[in-house]
Amino acid sequence: MTSIFVRSIQLLFSVSILIIIHELGHFLLAKVFKVHVERFFLFFDPWFSLFQKKIGNTIYGIGWIPLGGYIKISGMMEEEDKINSSERHPKNWEFRSKSSIKRLLIVSGGIISNVLLSILIFSFLILKYGETNLPTKNVRYGIEVDSMGKKIGLENGDKILFVNNKYVPYFNDIPKAIILGKSITIDRMGKIIHLSLSDDKKRYLFDRREFSFFIKPRVPPIINYVVKNSVAYQYGLRNNDEILSINSEFILFSDQLKDSLSKYKNQNIFISINRKGQLIQKKVVLDKTGVLGIYLKDFMDMDKIFLFERKNYSIMESFPYGVKRTFEVLKNQIDFLKNVFHIETKAYKQIGSFFSMAKEFPNQWNWNIFWTLTATLSIWLAFLNLFPIPSLDGGYILFIMIEMMTKKKINESILERCTIIGFLIISFIMIMVLIWDIFKVFFY
Repeated sequence: MTSIFVRSIQLLFSVSILIIIHELGHFLLAKVFKVHVERFFLFFDPWFSLFQKKIGNTIYGIGWIPLGGYIKISGMMEEEDKINSSERHPKNWEFRSKSSIKRLLIVSGGIISNVLLSILIFSFLILKYGETNLPTKNVRYGIEVDSMGKKIGLENGDKILFVNNKYVPYFNDIPKAIILGKSITIDRMGKIIHLSLSDDKKRYLFDRREFSFFIKPRVPPIINYVVKNSVAYQYGLRNNDEILSINSEFILFSDQLKDSLSKYKNQNIFISINRKGQLIQKKVVLDKTGVLGIYLKDFMDMDKIFLFERKNYSIMESFPYGVKRTFEVLKNQIDFLKNVFHIETKAYKQIGSFFSMAKEFPNQWNWNIFWTLTATLSIWLAFLNLFPIPSLDGGYILFIMIEMMTKKKINESILERCTIIGFLIISFIMIMVLIWDIFKVFFY
Protein backbone atom coordinates (compact mmCIF):
# COMPACT_ATOMS: atom_id res chain seq x y z
CA MET A 1 0.00 0.00 0.00
CA THR A 2 2.88 2.37 0.80
CA SER A 3 4.39 1.89 -2.68
CA ILE A 4 1.02 2.60 -4.32
CA PHE A 5 0.67 5.79 -2.27
CA VAL A 6 4.21 6.98 -3.12
CA ARG A 7 3.70 6.28 -6.82
CA SER A 8 0.31 8.03 -6.82
CA ILE A 9 1.72 11.13 -5.11
CA GLN A 10 4.58 11.29 -7.61
CA LEU A 11 2.18 11.00 -10.53
CA LEU A 12 -0.18 13.62 -9.13
CA PHE A 13 2.71 16.02 -8.49
CA SER A 14 4.17 15.42 -11.97
CA VAL A 15 0.83 15.87 -13.75
CA SER A 16 0.10 19.01 -11.71
CA ILE A 17 3.41 20.53 -12.83
CA LEU A 18 2.64 19.68 -16.47
CA ILE A 19 -0.88 21.14 -16.30
CA ILE A 20 0.26 24.38 -14.64
CA ILE A 21 3.11 24.86 -17.13
CA HIS A 22 0.85 24.04 -20.09
CA GLU A 23 -1.89 26.46 -19.07
CA LEU A 24 0.70 29.04 -18.05
CA GLY A 25 1.95 29.03 -21.65
CA HIS A 26 -1.53 30.01 -22.88
CA PHE A 27 -1.92 32.48 -20.01
CA LEU A 28 1.35 34.37 -20.55
CA LEU A 29 0.88 34.77 -24.30
CA ALA A 30 -2.70 35.92 -23.73
CA LYS A 31 -1.34 38.56 -21.34
CA VAL A 32 1.37 39.56 -23.83
CA PHE A 33 -1.32 40.29 -26.42
CA LYS A 34 -3.58 41.97 -23.82
CA VAL A 35 -6.30 39.30 -23.86
CA HIS A 36 -8.26 38.78 -20.64
CA VAL A 37 -8.10 35.38 -18.98
CA GLU A 38 -11.24 34.81 -16.90
CA ARG A 39 -10.28 31.55 -15.14
CA PHE A 40 -7.04 29.65 -14.44
CA PHE A 41 -7.71 26.30 -12.75
CA LEU A 42 -5.63 23.33 -11.73
CA PHE A 43 -7.94 20.28 -12.01
CA PHE A 44 -11.60 20.45 -13.03
CA ASP A 45 -14.26 22.10 -10.90
CA PRO A 46 -17.81 21.08 -11.91
CA TRP A 47 -20.37 22.37 -9.35
CA PHE A 48 -17.74 23.54 -6.87
CA SER A 49 -14.01 24.14 -6.35
CA LEU A 50 -11.65 23.43 -3.46
CA PHE A 51 -10.19 26.93 -3.67
CA GLN A 52 -10.60 30.03 -5.75
CA LYS A 53 -9.54 33.67 -5.57
CA LYS A 54 -10.01 36.53 -8.01
CA ILE A 55 -6.93 38.63 -8.75
CA GLY A 56 -7.42 41.34 -11.37
CA ASN A 57 -9.55 39.96 -14.21
CA THR A 58 -8.72 36.32 -13.45
CA ILE A 59 -10.16 33.80 -11.00
CA TYR A 60 -7.44 31.37 -9.90
CA GLY A 61 -8.50 28.07 -8.36
CA ILE A 62 -8.11 24.36 -7.68
CA GLY A 63 -10.83 21.92 -8.73
CA TRP A 64 -11.74 18.65 -7.09
CA ILE A 65 -11.30 16.26 -10.06
CA PRO A 66 -7.52 15.73 -10.50
CA LEU A 67 -7.61 14.82 -14.19
CA GLY A 68 -6.43 18.00 -15.84
CA GLY A 69 -6.83 21.75 -15.74
CA TYR A 70 -7.90 24.67 -17.90
CA ILE A 71 -7.95 28.39 -18.51
CA LYS A 72 -10.90 30.34 -19.89
CA ILE A 73 -9.90 33.07 -22.34
CA SER A 74 -12.34 35.92 -22.98
CA GLY A 75 -13.97 35.81 -26.39
CA MET A 76 -12.67 32.39 -27.32
CA MET A 77 -15.91 30.47 -26.85
CA GLU A 78 -18.69 32.21 -24.91
CA GLU A 79 -22.45 32.06 -24.60
CA GLU A 80 -22.84 35.73 -25.42
CA ASP A 81 -20.75 35.25 -28.53
CA LYS A 82 -23.10 32.51 -29.74
CA ILE A 83 -26.11 34.74 -29.32
CA ASN A 84 -24.96 37.88 -31.11
CA SER A 85 -21.43 37.35 -32.37
CA SER A 86 -22.45 38.56 -35.83
CA GLU A 87 -23.89 41.78 -34.39
CA ARG A 88 -21.46 42.77 -31.63
CA HIS A 89 -18.05 44.19 -32.46
CA PRO A 90 -15.35 42.29 -30.49
CA LYS A 91 -13.82 44.21 -27.60
CA ASN A 92 -10.09 44.80 -27.89
CA TRP A 93 -9.36 42.57 -24.86
CA GLU A 94 -11.12 39.54 -26.38
CA PHE A 95 -9.39 36.64 -28.08
CA ARG A 96 -11.48 36.93 -31.24
CA SER A 97 -10.47 40.56 -31.74
CA LYS A 98 -6.81 39.64 -32.26
CA SER A 99 -5.05 38.86 -35.53
CA SER A 100 -4.73 35.28 -36.74
CA ILE A 101 -1.03 35.08 -35.88
CA LYS A 102 -1.63 36.33 -32.31
CA ARG A 103 -4.44 33.84 -31.79
CA LEU A 104 -2.25 31.09 -33.23
CA LEU A 105 0.52 31.92 -30.75
CA ILE A 106 -1.88 32.02 -27.77
CA VAL A 107 -3.32 28.62 -28.69
CA SER A 108 0.18 27.21 -29.26
CA GLY A 109 1.42 28.55 -25.91
CA GLY A 110 0.70 25.33 -24.01
CA ILE A 111 2.56 23.17 -26.53
CA ILE A 112 5.51 25.57 -26.61
CA SER A 113 5.75 25.67 -22.81
CA ASN A 114 5.68 21.85 -22.52
CA VAL A 115 8.48 21.53 -25.07
CA LEU A 116 10.54 24.14 -23.21
CA LEU A 117 9.87 22.41 -19.87
CA SER A 118 11.13 19.11 -21.25
CA ILE A 119 14.28 20.78 -22.61
CA LEU A 120 14.94 22.60 -19.33
CA ILE A 121 14.49 19.47 -17.20
CA PHE A 122 16.76 17.31 -19.38
CA SER A 123 19.33 20.15 -19.44
CA PHE A 124 19.26 20.45 -15.65
CA LEU A 125 19.54 16.69 -15.13
CA ILE A 126 22.59 16.37 -17.36
CA LEU A 127 24.16 19.42 -15.68
CA LYS A 128 23.60 17.96 -12.19
CA TYR A 129 24.23 14.24 -12.75
CA GLY A 130 26.34 14.16 -15.90
CA GLU A 131 26.18 11.18 -18.25
CA THR A 132 27.32 7.60 -17.68
CA ASN A 133 27.33 5.17 -20.59
CA LEU A 134 28.67 1.68 -21.14
CA PRO A 135 30.30 1.44 -24.58
CA THR A 136 29.09 -1.63 -26.46
CA LYS A 137 32.70 -2.62 -27.17
CA ASN A 138 33.28 -2.91 -23.39
CA VAL A 139 30.58 -5.55 -22.87
CA ARG A 140 33.29 -8.16 -22.62
CA TYR A 141 31.31 -11.33 -21.96
CA GLY A 142 28.29 -10.82 -24.19
CA ILE A 143 24.75 -10.59 -22.86
CA GLU A 144 22.53 -12.31 -20.33
CA VAL A 145 18.91 -12.71 -21.47
CA ASP A 146 15.64 -13.41 -19.69
CA SER A 147 12.78 -15.54 -21.01
CA MET A 148 11.59 -12.71 -23.27
CA GLY A 149 15.02 -12.32 -24.83
CA LYS A 150 15.18 -16.06 -25.48
CA LYS A 151 11.81 -15.98 -27.22
CA ILE A 152 13.09 -13.52 -29.83
CA GLY A 153 16.09 -15.77 -30.49
CA LEU A 154 18.84 -14.42 -28.22
CA GLU A 155 20.98 -16.61 -25.96
CA ASN A 156 23.27 -16.04 -22.98
CA GLY A 157 26.74 -15.11 -24.18
CA ASP A 158 25.62 -13.59 -27.51
CA LYS A 159 27.52 -10.47 -28.53
CA ILE A 160 25.35 -7.91 -30.33
CA LEU A 161 27.14 -6.49 -33.35
CA PHE A 162 24.42 -4.52 -35.14
CA VAL A 163 20.76 -3.58 -34.81
CA ASN A 164 19.06 -2.72 -38.10
CA ASN A 165 22.50 -3.20 -39.71
CA LYS A 166 23.82 -0.27 -37.65
CA TYR A 167 26.40 -0.32 -34.89
CA VAL A 168 24.98 0.96 -31.59
CA PRO A 169 27.87 2.70 -29.76
CA TYR A 170 26.42 2.42 -26.25
CA PHE A 171 24.87 -0.65 -24.66
CA ASN A 172 22.31 1.55 -22.85
CA ASP A 173 20.64 2.18 -26.24
CA ILE A 174 20.55 -1.42 -27.47
CA PRO A 175 17.30 -2.60 -25.76
CA LYS A 176 15.39 0.39 -27.15
CA ALA A 177 16.92 -0.15 -30.61
CA ILE A 178 15.84 -3.83 -30.54
CA ILE A 179 12.27 -3.02 -29.50
CA LEU A 180 11.91 -0.52 -32.33
CA GLY A 181 14.12 -2.34 -34.84
CA LYS A 182 13.73 -4.96 -37.55
CA SER A 183 16.87 -7.11 -37.24
CA ILE A 184 19.79 -8.03 -34.97
CA THR A 185 23.24 -9.27 -36.00
CA ILE A 186 25.02 -11.28 -33.29
CA ASP A 187 28.25 -13.13 -32.70
CA ARG A 188 27.45 -16.50 -31.10
CA MET A 189 30.69 -18.23 -30.16
CA GLY A 190 32.38 -16.97 -33.32
CA LYS A 191 29.43 -17.62 -35.62
CA ILE A 192 27.67 -14.60 -37.15
CA ILE A 193 23.88 -14.93 -36.95
CA HIS A 194 21.19 -12.62 -38.31
CA LEU A 195 17.91 -12.53 -36.37
CA SER A 196 14.83 -10.92 -37.85
CA LEU A 197 12.51 -9.01 -35.51
CA SER A 198 9.09 -9.74 -36.94
CA ASP A 199 5.92 -8.31 -35.41
CA ASP A 200 5.18 -11.81 -34.12
CA LYS A 201 8.47 -11.83 -32.18
CA LYS A 202 8.05 -8.28 -30.91
CA ARG A 203 4.83 -9.21 -29.18
CA TYR A 204 6.91 -11.05 -26.59
CA LEU A 205 8.60 -7.76 -25.69
CA PHE A 206 5.41 -5.68 -25.67
CA ASP A 207 3.14 -8.34 -24.16
CA ARG A 208 4.51 -7.96 -20.64
CA ARG A 209 2.72 -7.09 -17.41
CA GLU A 210 5.84 -5.65 -15.78
CA PHE A 211 8.81 -3.80 -17.22
CA SER A 212 12.03 -5.82 -17.18
CA PHE A 213 15.43 -5.70 -18.86
CA PHE A 214 15.27 -8.53 -21.38
CA ILE A 215 19.01 -8.20 -22.00
CA LYS A 216 21.88 -7.00 -19.84
CA PRO A 217 25.66 -7.46 -19.84
CA ARG A 218 26.78 -10.89 -18.72
CA VAL A 219 28.69 -10.67 -15.44
CA PRO A 220 30.74 -12.92 -13.11
CA PRO A 221 28.78 -14.27 -10.08
CA ILE A 222 30.01 -11.91 -7.35
CA ILE A 223 27.84 -11.58 -4.23
CA ASN A 224 26.57 -8.07 -3.60
CA TYR A 225 24.44 -8.84 -0.55
CA VAL A 226 23.73 -11.89 1.63
CA VAL A 227 20.17 -12.04 2.98
CA LYS A 228 20.12 -12.38 6.77
CA ASN A 229 19.12 -15.86 8.06
CA SER A 230 19.23 -17.29 4.52
CA VAL A 231 21.03 -20.50 3.50
CA ALA A 232 24.04 -18.47 2.33
CA TYR A 233 24.09 -16.55 5.63
CA GLN A 234 23.97 -19.76 7.70
CA TYR A 235 26.91 -21.31 5.83
CA GLY A 236 29.14 -18.24 6.00
CA LEU A 237 29.01 -16.75 2.52
CA ARG A 238 29.88 -13.05 2.52
CA ASN A 239 29.45 -9.91 0.45
CA ASN A 240 32.00 -9.67 -2.41
CA ASP A 241 32.62 -13.44 -2.49
CA GLU A 242 33.00 -14.64 -6.09
CA ILE A 243 31.49 -18.05 -6.75
CA LEU A 244 33.87 -20.18 -8.83
CA SER A 245 32.21 -23.61 -8.95
CA ILE A 246 29.42 -25.83 -7.65
CA ASN A 247 30.25 -29.54 -7.25
CA SER A 248 33.32 -29.12 -9.49
CA GLU A 249 31.15 -27.50 -12.19
CA PHE A 250 32.88 -24.24 -13.16
CA ILE A 251 30.66 -21.16 -12.82
CA LEU A 252 31.86 -18.23 -14.90
CA PHE A 253 28.71 -16.11 -15.10
CA SER A 254 25.63 -15.23 -13.06
CA ASP A 255 23.21 -16.96 -15.42
CA GLN A 256 25.19 -20.20 -15.08
CA LEU A 257 24.88 -20.02 -11.28
CA LYS A 258 21.09 -19.71 -11.50
CA ASP A 259 20.87 -22.68 -13.87
CA SER A 260 23.20 -24.79 -11.74
CA LEU A 261 21.39 -24.18 -8.43
CA SER A 262 18.06 -25.18 -9.97
CA LYS A 263 19.48 -28.72 -10.43
CA TYR A 264 20.40 -29.25 -6.79
CA LYS A 265 17.22 -28.62 -4.80
CA ASN A 266 17.12 -30.56 -1.51
CA GLN A 267 20.75 -31.66 -1.99
CA ASN A 268 24.17 -31.09 -0.48
CA ILE A 269 26.52 -29.06 -2.67
CA PHE A 270 30.13 -27.95 -2.49
CA ILE A 271 30.69 -24.30 -3.38
CA SER A 272 34.15 -22.96 -4.22
CA ILE A 273 34.56 -19.21 -3.73
CA ASN A 274 37.24 -16.60 -4.22
CA ARG A 275 37.44 -14.38 -1.13
CA LYS A 276 40.01 -11.63 -1.60
CA GLY A 277 42.30 -13.95 -3.53
CA GLN A 278 41.86 -16.90 -1.15
CA LEU A 279 40.20 -20.12 -2.35
CA ILE A 280 37.52 -21.31 0.11
CA GLN A 281 35.20 -24.30 -0.13
CA LYS A 282 31.84 -24.58 1.61
CA LYS A 283 29.51 -27.54 2.04
CA VAL A 284 25.96 -26.19 1.74
CA VAL A 285 22.61 -27.94 2.20
CA LEU A 286 20.00 -26.49 -0.15
CA ASP A 287 16.29 -26.57 0.69
CA LYS A 288 13.48 -27.47 -1.70
CA THR A 289 13.59 -24.04 -3.36
CA GLY A 290 17.27 -24.28 -4.30
CA VAL A 291 17.70 -20.63 -3.31
CA LEU A 292 20.91 -19.52 -1.59
CA GLY A 293 19.57 -16.16 -0.46
CA ILE A 294 22.03 -13.83 -2.18
CA TYR A 295 21.85 -10.82 -4.45
CA LEU A 296 24.53 -10.77 -7.12
CA LYS A 297 26.31 -7.68 -8.32
CA ASP A 298 24.99 -5.94 -11.42
CA PHE A 299 27.23 -4.66 -14.19
CA MET A 300 26.78 -1.13 -12.80
CA ASP A 301 28.64 -2.29 -9.67
CA MET A 302 31.66 -3.56 -11.63
CA ASP A 303 33.69 -0.51 -12.64
CA LYS A 304 36.90 -2.54 -12.70
CA ILE A 305 35.49 -5.04 -15.19
CA PHE A 306 33.33 -2.78 -17.36
CA LEU A 307 34.91 0.50 -18.39
CA PHE A 308 32.20 3.14 -18.32
CA GLU A 309 32.40 6.50 -20.05
CA ARG A 310 31.47 9.35 -17.72
CA LYS A 311 31.05 12.92 -18.86
CA ASN A 312 30.17 16.10 -17.00
CA TYR A 313 28.47 18.97 -18.81
CA SER A 314 28.88 22.73 -18.42
CA ILE A 315 25.88 25.07 -18.47
CA MET A 316 26.63 25.94 -22.10
CA GLU A 317 26.82 22.26 -23.06
CA SER A 318 23.74 21.16 -21.11
CA PHE A 319 21.16 23.14 -23.09
CA PRO A 320 22.02 21.64 -26.54
CA TYR A 321 21.95 18.22 -24.86
CA GLY A 322 18.50 19.02 -23.42
CA VAL A 323 17.21 19.90 -26.89
CA LYS A 324 18.70 16.75 -28.40
CA ARG A 325 17.41 14.51 -25.60
CA THR A 326 13.90 15.99 -25.79
CA PHE A 327 13.51 15.21 -29.47
CA GLU A 328 15.14 11.78 -29.10
CA VAL A 329 12.48 10.92 -26.50
CA LEU A 330 9.75 12.25 -28.80
CA LYS A 331 11.07 10.18 -31.72
CA ASN A 332 11.07 7.04 -29.56
CA GLN A 333 7.50 7.71 -28.46
CA ILE A 334 6.38 8.18 -32.06
CA ASP A 335 8.15 4.97 -33.08
CA PHE A 336 6.36 3.15 -30.26
CA LEU A 337 3.04 4.62 -31.42
CA LYS A 338 3.66 3.17 -34.88
CA ASN A 339 4.01 -0.28 -33.31
CA VAL A 340 0.64 0.16 -31.59
CA PHE A 341 -1.03 0.04 -35.00
CA HIS A 342 0.67 -3.26 -35.80
CA ILE A 343 -1.71 -5.60 -33.98
CA GLU A 344 0.72 -8.54 -34.18
CA THR A 345 3.23 -6.77 -31.90
CA LYS A 346 0.61 -6.41 -29.12
CA ALA A 347 2.16 -3.01 -28.36
CA TYR A 348 -1.38 -1.79 -27.71
CA LYS A 349 -1.23 -3.69 -24.42
CA GLN A 350 1.27 -1.11 -23.14
CA ILE A 351 -1.26 1.71 -23.59
CA GLY A 352 -2.73 2.79 -20.29
CA SER A 353 -4.38 5.50 -18.24
CA PHE A 354 -3.18 7.18 -15.06
CA PHE A 355 -2.88 3.75 -13.43
CA SER A 356 -0.24 2.64 -15.95
CA MET A 357 1.54 5.98 -15.70
CA ALA A 358 1.75 5.64 -11.90
CA LYS A 359 3.46 2.23 -12.28
CA GLU A 360 6.35 3.90 -14.13
CA PHE A 361 7.33 5.80 -10.99
CA PRO A 362 9.54 3.98 -8.42
CA ASN A 363 8.35 2.69 -5.04
CA GLN A 364 10.67 5.11 -3.28
CA TRP A 365 11.00 8.77 -4.15
CA ASN A 366 13.88 9.37 -6.55
CA TRP A 367 14.23 12.91 -7.87
CA ASN A 368 16.33 11.87 -10.87
CA ILE A 369 13.69 9.38 -12.04
CA PHE A 370 10.84 11.74 -11.12
CA TRP A 371 12.16 14.59 -13.25
CA THR A 372 13.13 12.26 -16.10
CA LEU A 373 9.58 10.90 -16.26
CA THR A 374 8.12 14.40 -15.93
CA ALA A 375 10.23 15.63 -18.86
CA THR A 376 9.18 12.59 -20.89
CA LEU A 377 5.49 13.15 -20.12
CA SER A 378 5.87 16.85 -20.93
CA ILE A 379 7.09 16.32 -24.51
CA TRP A 380 4.48 13.58 -24.97
CA LEU A 381 1.74 15.99 -23.81
CA ALA A 382 3.00 18.58 -26.28
CA PHE A 383 2.90 16.03 -29.10
CA LEU A 384 -0.60 14.78 -28.25
CA ASN A 385 -1.90 18.34 -28.15
CA LEU A 386 -0.74 18.81 -31.75
CA PHE A 387 -3.31 16.27 -32.96
CA PRO A 388 -5.85 18.18 -35.09
CA ILE A 389 -8.80 17.15 -32.93
CA PRO A 390 -11.24 19.91 -31.93
CA SER A 391 -11.04 20.71 -28.19
CA LEU A 392 -7.28 19.95 -28.27
CA ASP A 393 -4.84 22.77 -29.03
CA GLY A 394 -4.15 21.13 -32.39
CA GLY A 395 -7.82 21.46 -33.36
CA TYR A 396 -7.82 25.21 -32.70
CA ILE A 397 -4.50 25.54 -34.54
CA LEU A 398 -6.03 23.78 -37.54
CA PHE A 399 -9.03 26.11 -37.60
CA ILE A 400 -6.85 29.23 -37.36
CA MET A 401 -4.55 27.98 -40.14
CA ILE A 402 -7.58 27.31 -42.37
CA GLU A 403 -8.73 30.86 -41.64
CA MET A 404 -5.28 32.23 -42.50
CA MET A 405 -5.26 30.35 -45.82
CA THR A 406 -8.85 31.13 -46.85
CA LYS A 407 -8.87 34.69 -45.43
CA LYS A 408 -12.32 33.91 -44.01
CA LYS A 409 -13.47 33.46 -40.43
CA ILE A 410 -15.00 30.09 -39.61
CA ASN A 411 -18.55 30.36 -38.32
CA GLU A 412 -18.59 30.11 -34.52
CA SER A 413 -21.52 27.71 -34.51
CA ILE A 414 -19.41 25.33 -36.62
CA LEU A 415 -16.48 25.78 -34.22
CA GLU A 416 -18.78 25.03 -31.30
CA ARG A 417 -20.17 21.84 -32.84
CA CYS A 418 -16.70 20.62 -33.82
CA THR A 419 -15.39 21.33 -30.31
CA ILE A 420 -18.24 19.34 -28.73
CA ILE A 421 -17.64 16.44 -31.12
CA GLY A 422 -13.90 16.57 -30.39
CA PHE A 423 -14.55 16.61 -26.66
CA LEU A 424 -16.83 13.58 -26.96
CA ILE A 425 -14.21 11.70 -29.03
CA ILE A 426 -11.46 12.41 -26.49
CA SER A 427 -13.75 11.52 -23.57
CA PHE A 428 -14.65 8.23 -25.27
CA ILE A 429 -10.97 7.40 -25.84
CA MET A 430 -10.09 8.21 -22.22
CA ILE A 431 -12.93 6.06 -20.90
CA MET A 432 -11.93 3.14 -23.15
CA VAL A 433 -8.27 3.42 -22.05
CA LEU A 434 -9.37 3.50 -18.40
CA ILE A 435 -11.56 0.41 -18.89
CA TRP A 436 -8.65 -1.31 -20.65
CA ASP A 437 -6.35 -0.49 -17.73
CA ILE A 438 -8.82 -1.95 -15.24
CA PHE A 439 -9.27 -5.02 -17.45
CA LYS A 440 -5.48 -5.56 -17.48
CA VAL A 441 -5.35 -5.49 -13.69
CA PHE A 442 -8.03 -8.14 -13.15
CA PHE A 443 -8.01 -10.31 -16.27
CA TYR A 444 -4.73 -9.89 -18.18
